[in-house]
Amino acid sequence: MKKILLPVDGSDFCLKAYDMAKSFAEKFDAEIIVLNVADIEPGFTQTFITQNFQTMDEYLKARAETIIEGAKSKFEGSDIKVTFHIATGDPAMEIIDMAEREECDMIIICTHGMTGAKRFLIGSVASKVVHHASMPVFVIR
Repeated sequence: MKKILLPVDGSDFCLKAYDMAKSFAEKFDAEIIVLNVADIEPGFTQTFITQNFQTMDEYLKARAETIIEGAKSKFEGSDIKVTFHIATGDPAMEIIDMAEREECDMIIICTHGMTGAKRFLIGSVASKVVHHASMPVFVIR
């Protein structure tokens, strides 16, 4: 195993995923590729965003940069080779595309544990990645 893709969304659910990715990378001397896909999270309204930012793109870029800066802090003092990327678009598709483009051996992804109607209506990024990725996907709950 040489490359691990670690998609992050800035949530507390991802904290265990950081630890798991670091553990795998140390054991296999692998590189970690951290990816944030800039998208609008459920519950935010256009009004809230445009009151605080000039455009939706400005909001998404600022949020993604904040998430990546937080991710960088998780690897401080580590000898693991880590690269950081920001993408825009459908999160599941961007994750799968990045994993294939970078020839990753594994994806380590967190799940928010949605159940019932909410998961049925809006879907789960982790579930889509598991079903469509061509490499192993390690899901952290």
